[in-house]
Amino acid sequence: MGGEAAGGPRPGEALAGSVTTSYVRTMNKLVVQTTAAYPQPSESAAARLLQLVHLTGSVPRAEATAKLGLPRSTASEAVSELVALGLIAQGPPARRAGAPRGRPSPQLYPDPAGPVVVVARLDSSEAELAVVELGGSVAQRRRIPLPAWGSDPRTTLSALAGLMREAVAESGRPCAGAAVGLAGMVRATDGLVHSALHLDWKSVPAAEILAAELPEIPRVEVGKDASYAALAEHCRGAGRGARTLLTLTCEHLGIGGAVLQQGVPFTGAGHAVEAGHVVVDPAGQPCPCGMRGCLEVSADGRALLKGTPSDPGDPAEVEDLLRRAAAGEPPAAARIAAAAANLGRALASLTNLFDPDRVALSGLLGEYLRIAPDRIHAELEASVVARTQSPEVVVGSVASPVLIGAAEQAFGRLLATPCLMATASPTRSRVVVR
Repeated sequence: MGGEAAGGPRPGEALAGSVTTSYVRTMNKLVVQTTAAYPQPSESAAARLLQLVHLTGSVPRAEATAKLGLPRSTASEAVSELVALGLIAQGPPARRAGAPRGRPSPQLYPDPAGPVVVVARLDSSEAELAVVELGGSVAQRRRIPLPAWGSDPRTTLSALAGLMREAVAESGRPCAGAAVGLAGMVRATDGLVHSALHLDWKSVPAAEILAAELPEIPRVEVGKDASYAALAEHCRGAGRGARTLLTLTCEHLGIGGAVLQQGVPFTGAGHAVEAGHVVVDPAGQPCPCGMRGCLEVSADGRALLKGTPSDPGDPAEVEDLLRRAAAGEPPAAARIAAAAANLGRALASLTNLFDPDRVALSGLLGEYLRIAPDRIHAELEASVVARTQSPEVVVGSVASPVLIGAAEQAFGRLLATPCLMATASPTRSRVVVR
């Protein structure tokens, strides 16, 4: 899934990241530990090599040594350390077209029996769950209906934890961490869900609940789905190489946003970039947040189908509408154009605030860009900053970006400190926190 991109974070270099608070297991006690979400510049050669293999999926040993600027002896020690920890493996050399002559270099890739992370995305009606390997490959994926809207959050999270535990057990591999993304106001420091309108959650300590339910997993996090989508695009997709990346995403119900500057999330006091609640039509439809004409009630799947919060419509109907609009059917095209114009208005305001050099539109919003790009760009031109800076607006390129971004977040600590891998009993994960 994604290798190096010109101007982007080069594999093996430190990925700057936010500071986050995670629930970490040590000596069988639950502690709150503040740690950098992503690798920092002082990392070991082994950490840098692991990051390189993780981001590329596979790389010749000689190429890795050159990219990281390591002496051969240091690179050899790093490879030996990571192989001994069960994190990477060496395979037969792969002869590539245009490669220089000489003895081919062994190929480095994630150990097929190495650690995984378990991640999930929650929306108003279902959970999407995946087990993801080092390198970004998805080993398992499943969708699970959630209890009825308004159900007790602890019941929902307990059920989700059980499914996550089952998925890890089925993989038969050590688990390095877990992360769950959902739409709402999620405090970045501790995974407290202040408000998730589409789940009817308020002040839910989601990360704490999941950590208590999953004592065998050393690190459990809960974050805003759009932040994870932005991280996925930054590491593996359309955001690679951007200095300031603005990402907006919509699966069907609700619209989320996130800003990364040099890979570091902008969180404000904890709830920044609630893009779905940028007002684009003050006389528009009432939003569950209490205002009128917010972007999400003007441009998400519910808005396309003229649905309501209690009956947002069927996503399959949205897909049909998109197909008809792309084929040029006037009524469908007009509906998509109106939603795209609303999106463009919100982008104009967000561009004035954050001055991104790239905007990535994911999910349904990416379809608007494909079908009605002129409507988006015409509204965006209202921004004086956009007229001056001309930010690139692109379709997000990572499939299931919330899950992939959650996996990047969950792997962060291990990528920064590979020595976390240690032998444990057969009934527990090999990943421990020292």
